[in-house]
Amino acid sequence: MGVGAYVHIPFCARKCSYCDFCTIQFDRESVEAYHDSLKKEIEMYEVPGIVDTLYFGGGSPSLYPIDLMEEIVSHINLSLGTDVSEATIEANPWELDKEHLLAWRSTGFTRLSVGVQSSERSILERCDRPVPADLMGRLFLSRDTFDNLNLDFILGLPGENRENVIANLELIKEVSPDHISYYIFDSDHETELMRRVHDAIIELPDSEAIAELHDMVLESLASMGYKRYEISSWAKDGSECLHNLKYWRNEEYLGFGVSAGGHLDRKRYVNTEDLQLYSSLVNQKIKPIAEFAENDAVQELFETLFMGLRLAEGVDLSDLVYSRELLSLLVSKIKTRIGDYISSDEGTIKLNDSGMDVSRRVLQQLLDIKEEIEIAFST
Repeated sequence: MGVGAYVHIPFCARKCSYCDFCTIQFDRESVEAYHDSLKKEIEMYEVPGIVDTLYFGGGSPSLYPIDLMEEIVSHINLSLGTDVSEATIEANPWELDKEHLLAWRSTGFTRLSVGVQSSERSILERCDRPVPADLMGRLFLSRDTFDNLNLDFILGLPGENRENVIANLELIKEVSPDHISYYIFDSDHETELMRRVHDAIIELPDSEAIAELHDMVLESLASMGYKRYEISSWAKDGSECLHNLKYWRNEEYLGFGVSAGGHLDRKRYVNTEDLQLYSSLVNQKIKPIAEFAENDAVQELFETLFMGLRLAEGVDLSDLVYSRELLSLLVSKIKTRIGDYISSDEGTIKLNDSGMDVSRRVLQQLLDIKEEIEIAFST
C-alpha cells in the first residue's frame, strides 16, 4: 500500500472571509523563501514504501509560480520514492487559463480541484471572494484539459437560497465534472465571516432552510449519475479522490509545509502554522512539528472510525488488527448507543442514510463511547 504526500501552499491573493485555513499574503520573495524551506523539509523524511498520491492544497497552489512548482514536484520525485497514480492541484478560477492548465499537466498533475464555492457573484462578494466574469469559459477549458476535474461548493453562505443552489446544480450539469465536493458551511470556526455574523452585520441561512437545500443537492446529484461515496463528496465511476481516501481510511501520508499534518506508523503530527518559525526550524534541520502523538490501540481504532464512517463503504472491522475483546466491546456499545444510525453487515459498520444526515451527532456519541472504552481497558 502506497503513502500519500500533501504539500501546503499557504499563499493567497486575499483571504476569503469564510476561510479558517493557514494562509499568507502572496509575494514572490516570501514564496521563494518558503520554497527553499519546503525542499529542506522534504529531505528530512524517508518514506516506508512508495508515494503514490500527491496533493497540493492551500491557500492557493494555483498562484505558485510554474517554475517553482515544476522544481518542487521534481524534488519530491527525487527525494522520495514515487510511483504517482494521482496528483491533485487546487486552483482558484482566476488562474484557469491555457498557460497554467497546460503547465500543470506537463508538471505531472492528473487531477484539478477548482474552488467554485458558488455560482452566485453576490454571495461570493459578501465573502470577499471576487470571481471572473468568464467563469464558465474557464471551467470548460479546465474540463477539456484535465481528465479528472473536481468542483468545490459551499452550502449555507450568506444570501444562499433555492435559486442559487439550482444555479449551482445547473453549472454542474453543464460542465459535467468527474467529482463534486459540496460542503455545508461550518459556523463553528473563528473566521472573519463569523465575526460579522456575531456583530449582526450579515446573517446566515437558518438550519431548516439549509437542510431542505441539502436534500435537493442529494437528489439532483444522484439524478446526474454522481455517487455519494463520502459525506461531502460525490464521484462518477472511478473518479473518487485517491488521496483523500487515504485520510478517510486512516492510511499513511506525509504532510509538508506550514500547518500540514501526517500519519505514519500510528504516529500523527501537525506542523507549526508560524511561517518564520517553520523556516527557522527547517534551516536548523529540525522537523517543524507543533503537535505530535503516538497512538495507542484505542486511539488508533477510534481515529479509524471517525474518518471511516464518513465513507459510504464504512469500516470493515475484519481488516483491523485489534484484540477480539476490544472489537466486541466496541460493536456492543455502538449498537446500543447509535444503532439507529448505523448499519452493519458481515463485520462492516457504516452510517445509514439517517446517520449520514446527522454525522456530527453520531461522531460526538463515538467520543463518549471512546471514553468508556478507555476506562474499561485502563482497569
